[in-house]
Amino acid sequence: MPEAEFHAHPLSRLFPYAPFNVREAADRVAAIEGHRRDLASRLGRDVGLPVAALDYLQNITGELLAPRIVEDKVLDALEHRSITDPLTGLFNRYHFDATLTREVARCLRYGTRLSLLLMDVDQMKAVNDGWGHQVGDRLLSRVAGAMRQSLRSSDVVSRYGGDEFAIILPDADGQAGRLVAERICSEVKAAGPVEAGGPEPGVMAQSTVSGGVAELPPAATMASGDLLIVAADQALYLAKRRGGNCVAGGAADSR
Repeated sequence: MPEAEFHAHPLSRLFPYAPFNVREAADRVAAIEGHRRDLASRLGRDVGLPVAALDYLQNITGELLAPRIVEDKVLDALEHRSITDPLTGLFNRYHFDATLTREVARCLRYGTRLSLLLMDVDQMKAVNDGWGHQVGDRLLSRVAGAMRQSLRSSDVVSRYGGDEFAIILPDADGQAGRLVAERICSEVKAAGPVEAGGPEPGVMAQSTVSGGVAELPPAATMASGDLLIVAADQALYLAKRRGGNCVAGGAADSR
């Protein structure tokens, strides 16, 4: 199979839930290409890679038992929805968990740096109780926007749950993670209050965020994402105890 065609129609893209791993995929691609040529010689026309792959995996090997045909645009929408938080547009907890597991493994394998930043909105309950959840939702969306503006393309920001956010910072130590967190705190505060409306027009709901930073030790030989989450959560708790609108953990809190 020509390389350009392989990248245009990778097997994992055609059948994302097929029961074979990436290593096995290369063998399947070669077999499917042979099956495609065989079908073309029998039918007198090229059936294309998707049809050849479907016939091979369902009727020849039996690896697909009940496949469904889905348009690319529909599949893209479903995949996007499965990993995205609908309110903020950030990644969801499911995507965060999978990404953190992968990044921890990469860090241990190659000896790279990895930091985790947990942040939550200060006094979020008071905003929801005082002005309603619609105002709270607008506030969360504004915080999410401030986070996007403060991060690199390689960073992964997710809505961790409720008013809490989790940011995976590949190739970043604790000091760099702290700088990122402080930048987000400044961005959120600079964005200004959200107009509450309701019975008291003109009243504003002002909020800030707090952050906790944890770094995977450079010399670590064994680690899990859970340990990193616990460390970042403890640092976040410390920031909240200090009154909020601040960051704990990272190099400045290594003592």
